[in-house]
Amino acid sequence: MSKNYVIGFPRIGEQRELKKILEKFWAKETDFSEVEKTASELKARHWNYQKEAGIEFIASNDFSLYDNMLDTAVMLGAVPARFKGLENETLYFSMARGNKEAVAMEMTKWFNTNYHYIVPELNKEDSYVLNASKIINEYKEAKAQGITTKINLIGPITFLGLSKRVDRGDTYEFFGKILPLYEQLIKEISLLDESVTVQIDEPVFVKDIEPKVLSLIKPCYDALCTAADNVNIIVTTYFEHSSEATRVLVHTPVWGIGLDFLYGEKNIGSLEAIAKSGKKLIAGVLDGRNIWKNDIAATVAMLEKIAADVAKENIIVSTSSSLLHTPFTLKYEEKMDTEIKNWLSYAVEKLEELNLITKTFFGEPLSETEQQALQANQAANQSRRTSSLIHNTSVQQRIASISKFERDGTYEERIAIQHDVLKYKPLATTTIGSFPQTQEVRKARREFKNGTIDETQYTKEMQHYIDDCVAFQEECGIEVLVHGEPERNDMVEYFGEQLKGYGFSQNGWVPRS
Repeated sequence: MSKNYVIGFPRIGEQRELKKILEKFWAKETDFSEVEKTASELKARHWNYQKEAGIEFIASNDFSLYDNMLDTAVMLGAVPARFKGLENETLYFSMARGNKEAVAMEMTKWFNTNYHYIVPELNKEDSYVLNASKIINEYKEAKAQGITTKINLIGPITFLGLSKRVDRGDTYEFFGKILPLYEQLIKEISLLDESVTVQIDEPVFVKDIEPKVLSLIKPCYDALCTAADNVNIIVTTYFEHSSEATRVLVHTPVWGIGLDFLYGEKNIGSLEAIAKSGKKLIAGVLDGRNIWKNDIAATVAMLEKIAADVAKENIIVSTSSSLLHTPFTLKYEEKMDTEIKNWLSYAVEKLEELNLITKTFFGEPLSETEQQALQANQAANQSRRTSSLIHNTSVQQRIASISKFERDGTYEERIAIQHDVLKYKPLATTTIGSFPQTQEVRKARREFKNGTIDETQYTKEMQHYIDDCVAFQEECGIEVLVHGEPERNDMVEYFGEQLKGYGFSQNGWVPRS
């Protein structure tokens, strides 16, 4: 049987169900039991999507009510002192969002994505205690649904590398405190089944890895892999190459190593070492971050290149990263240009692509429906390569005819002319540009889009708002006036709608945290 693998799946829900129920809970419009109910429904649905698509390695514990790094901090008992005394969901959301007595924990970007994670805070005065209930319960939830999952964890080295010390020390000094908790966790996981697969994410291995971090890898994974005989540990990296870390990992007892071959092309250089080690290679070849249909023929060719070094029976075909970073499904994209929509693939659609790639690579027979899907994939990629929506010769000609790219005159010359013509003072007062959008403005825009009012009435409403904005600025003595931008719901969307070469999505949501 051929093998495929999804590093992680979006949690937001196909119609942002998680976001909506959380906002209701935070607004005190529902209780936490409704949040738990929605979360359970989403997890079950998402596991089933993957099962029906033919995915073998399906994750549990990739779901989070807020953030997986926050989940890991709670799992390890890494709770800042200002939140002590709080429990359960009150503690969890206070750490993420703050409360009246305590500010929230810091957020920062998850590597080079637009996702933001909660930064754990570590203090030498703290003691850490394992709480594995979320991990254990989610595995059992999936098992009750007839699905045996791999368990996803943020790795101990990544957890420390992305945390901060409140006492200004080095977070890696806590390695000796944290590693025993992970060993205990592996032992608890081992009791769940005869055999359990655990995916441990170590994306810090793709950064410019310091010697002190490299020195932690072998003792870390020697310890974790020997904590229980029936747990197969896979270490995954993504977003870049992890060549230095891979050279160490092949000399540990890990069962498999996950590498990103799309954004980490240098990972090709690690294939010989992995082949010699006999470990499983989780080959990240399906883009987990973009919205475009995969070129299945090109991806299979890449896998064949990998198979020149690593035996096919040791290759597991995978997404390059978690699908968290892609929108959920094209199902609700009802207004998008059909040609553009045909080029796209969101998370649910990528599952189908992964299945096709796997079967094609391993030479398994395709059903008639799958053969049609493969042909449609080839046609969509060819369309995107040649479409006039992308390749506009008139634009190319205009760019080619530009004679120079520098502005006329120096800054000093231009500013002198501007002050002379416009009569501005050396430091003129102005605003950034946009004024607050009132309920009346939002209502008018909504009614215009829905066709309830015509363009004449809409323009009249906008002009009335602009008159008020200008009058207010003049009353305040502002010198450079703005019109308030009432007609723009979103700056990028507004100007994009005026340009060729842009498409707009109804359901292209991805989480920022």
